[in-house]
Order: sequence, then structure tokens, then C-alpha cells
Amino acid sequence: MKKTAILLLILLCCAGLAISGSASTSAQNVRCEATVFSDTSCTVTLTATVFYEDEVVSPVFPIPKNAEDVTLNGNPATIFSAANSRMVSLKNITGGSAGTYQITIRYRMPSVVTSTKKDGMLLDMQLLAGFPFPVDSFSATVSLPDSFSAAPQVLSGYYQQDIGSFLQVTHSGRSINVASTRSLKDNETLTLQLKVDGELFPTVEQTARVLGIMDLMIFGTALLAAVYYLLTMRPNLKRYPSRAVAPDGVTAGETGLWFIGAGVDLSMLVVTWAQLGYIRIQVENDGRVLLHKRMDMGNERSAYENKCYRKLFGTRRIVDGTGYRYATLCRGMSKMAPRLRDVYLPKSGNPYLFRLLCTAGALLSGITLAGAMAPYSVFLQVVMAGLTAVLAILIQNGSRYLLLRHRNPLKIAVVATALWLVLGAVSGELLTALLQVLFQGAAGLALAYGGKRTELGQQAQYQISGLRRHMRRVSKKELQRLLNANPNYFYNLAPYALALGLDKTFARRFGRLRMVECTYLIRTGSGQMTAAEWAALLRSTVDALDARSKRLLWEKLTGRR
Repeated sequence: MKKTAILLLILLCCAGLAISGSASTSAQNVRCEATVFSDTSCTVTLTATVFYEDEVVSPVFPIPKNAEDVTLNGNPATIFSAANSRMVSLKNITGGSAGTYQITIRYRMPSVVTSTKKDGMLLDMQLLAGFPFPVDSFSATVSLPDSFSAAPQVLSGYYQQDIGSFLQVTHSGRSINVASTRSLKDNETLTLQLKVDGELFPTVEQTARVLGIMDLMIFGTALLAAVYYLLTMRPNLKRYPSRAVAPDGVTAGETGLWFIGAGVDLSMLVVTWAQLGYIRIQVENDGRVLLHKRMDMGNERSAYENKCYRKLFGTRRIVDGTGYRYATLCRGMSKMAPRLRDVYLPKSGNPYLFRLLCTAGALLSGITLAGAMAPYSVFLQVVMAGLTAVLAILIQNGSRYLLLRHRNPLKIAVVATALWLVLGAVSGELLTALLQVLFQGAAGLALAYGGKRTELGQQAQYQISGLRRHMRRVSKKELQRLLNANPNYFYNLAPYALALGLDKTFARRFGRLRMVECTYLIRTGSGQMTAAEWAALLRSTVDALDARSKRLLWEKLTGRR
């Protein structure tokens, strides 16, 4: 009796399993019929029998993400966006109730054929976008504009390329037929891929040809810029020895001028004047920086320095370095490059022409990216060309100022690089974007070092480079020897270290050693400090001097002073 009861229990369990398995939610007889036209657009009719075992609050059927003009059983469909697809709501059909329902979804895809340098022309369309339940049977027929010879393949989101045992894929004439041989997993996606000839899609072939010509033009422009640089601007580079003293006749404010041909840095020029004893810099508790005139400047300094000194002070003895007047003078001087004729030879090439050639390549690259995104959009081509030209200039500026204290151009260049690479990835032209970014960065560095220099300009560049080498590599033993000979050695070179962006690196070489008290930069309760502490004070002071000039343009636009 006991054995009979156990046997009956087992039979009941098996029966229960069989019943539940045969009545599970699924899609039955899913059929996809697609017609691809010569302009690469495609129309799709998708039919299916959907069975819901239980009530479903929000029943949906997924379709490709780029589907347009979607209808459900002849009526406009309600669409929800998802990560990799669009969801057609079936609630109007099912009412959320269990049961069997017939659905017909029609939609259009604007383009299912792409052209890439790697794969050529490729038909790439999604047949099944990932129904959330199993699919009992699936079939598809895709019709092309004309016959073809290449073999199509279907990729599975679950099985990847091993879907062959689940599907039969045949082609004849201009049609491709796909049929499942067993049920498919829930959330399964099926994508049809086929390499096609340009004769089937002449507009895509023409676009690919135009993109190829644009690549040649980009390469030609880059080659022309490189040849121009080598012929007219190639510097005479050689190994420079380490140098423990400031460059001859070059102030910290003119370091950028003699090093890379940049404008004058007034704030660093002010620090140099303070170090030489002409002024004293006082940092107030409220953040203001007051410049106290200690003595007049004579012919021991250059005519340009005397002119700037008089403009700064005029008849005053004290000037607010954080005020509007100082900001306007600072901004004006940053655009000036006096004695540039003493730096470069008259026969040296034109840096603006070199930058123009490099930027022209970026402009062509923008047209290429736009052509890959939307071949027929002239507006997008104009926008992308202008955008990439601006990005190129920003990257050039960032790499040009790489060896100076200003870090904002470098940060902007990083953002511009990231944006350019994103555009390249979106358009499928990532390699082109990457090569252009590298080229524009190299162009900025070449521009910084480039230009045929006078003997004086070349000597100044070597001395500044030698000082950089010294500040980055000097040993503590050597620094101790230099401090014993001159206790103010750190203060004498600190302006140059900051001008070259090496103030933190140079200060760290002194360790925890406390410096003698500084006489030209004072703050209440400063006293003796370590090199790192004083370098931080100097940087914050110079940042305060620069702050107003950086927001000057915004103040002019808004009318605030």
C-alpha cells in the first residue's frame, strides 16, 4: 500500500510538470518579412502569435532601435525606448490579461547598409530584437534590390556565431531565408549580416569613394604641413647640459617668449621684479595682493621692462594686483611678444601658416566624420568641419604650453581630445580621429620648439632647457652646496620654476629644510617656511594676480566690474 501511494505521488508530480511546461509563456510562429531598397532603407512586417500564461502588467515586443513609423495591427504603436532596442506596447491588444494574441508590427529602418574601411559595404540588420520569453519557432525572408553571391550569416546574442545548429540559412536570387530548427532562448537577438557589392547600393558606394578621397586629402594636407615645417621651421636641436643658474638676460615673465615664442607673462615679470628688489609683494588676509614700489627702474633693465613698469605704477606707489587695471594690463601683455625678432631669424617659416595647414587637415577630418554619420547632410558636414577645426586649435595650444606653468590650455586640450575621439567612435571613424588627435598634439609641440632661431634665441632656449633639467634632477647634496654658497638660492630660482610649471618638483628636492625668511614676498605670520610651503604661497599669490584677468572677458560681456 505504501509503495502504491509513493508511485501515485510521483506520477502526479510528473503530470504537473508536464502541464506547466506545455503552458509556459512564449512567442509562437514569429515571422519577419523585410524588403531592402537601393537607398539602403528597409521596410519590415513582423507577425507573431504571443501566448501569456499569466497576467502581464506591461506586455511588450522589442524591435530594432532605429525603427521608425511603427504600427501595431494597423494602428500607430505606443513605443518605449530601451538600451539596445525599442519596445512596442501590446497592452492595447492584450489588456494585460493571459491568453493567446495575434500581432502584426510594421516599421521602417532608414539605413541597414554601411560602408567602413575595415569591412567594406555591409548589410547589417536585426531580425529579432530580444523578446523577453522563449520563441518557439522563428522564420524570416529578406529581399534585396538584386541578386547577390556572398553567403549571409546570422549572429546570435546568446550563442554568438554558434547559432548554426539552431537555424537554417539559405539564399537564392535576391532573397535570404532563415528558419529555426528548435526553440530559441528568452531575450535572444538575431542579426543578419551580408557583404554586398556597390552595384546594389550605388549611393553607399559613392559615399565610400568620397570618404576615400577625403582620407587622401587629409594625408596630403598633413604631409604638406610636415614638409613646410622641415623646410622652414625645423629647429637645431641638440642635447643641453644641466644649468644651475637663471638664463642670461631672461626674466621669469619672458621665459615663454624665449622658450616657445609665447606672449609676456606679467605676473611672473612682477615676481622677477620683486626678486630683483624693485617691488615688494604683500598678500593681505582678505586675498588682495598689493604691489609696493621700492625704487624706480633705470637703464639697467630693458626698454620694454621700463615701459611695463611705468604702465603698472604710473605715479602710484602701491598697486592692487587683484584689481581691474592690473587685469587689463596683464591680459594685454599676454598677447604681446616683444623682441621676437631677437628670438627668430627673418627667414624662419610662418607659424600661422603651419597652424593653418594643420587645422585644414582637421577640417577635412570633420567632413569625413560627418560623411560617415549622414552622407547627405551638408549642414552636419559644415558643423563638424568647424567643430574639428576648433578642437584642433585647442589641442595645439594645449601641447604648445605643455612645458609652461599654464595648465588651463592643457586641460581644455584633454577635453577636446576626448570629444574628438567620441565623435570618431560614434561615426565609425575612430582610427581617423585618433590619428588626427595625435597629429594635432605633435603639431603643437613642434610649434613650441620650432622656428629657425638666432644665435641669441638658440642660446636662451638651451639655457632654459638646461635649467628645467637641473630643477627636475638636482640632488639634495648639490642643493645643500648651492644653499651654503647663497642662502637665497631657492628664492632666486623659484620664479623660473613656477614659470616652467616645475615649482612643486623643484621644491620637493629641498625636503623639509627650512629656508631663510623671504624679503620680497610677505604675508602676515609667514616667517620661515620649507621650500614646498613657500612654493605653495608663491603659486597662490600668482593665481590671485591672474584671477581677474581670466574672468575679464566675462566681466566685459556682462558689464560687471
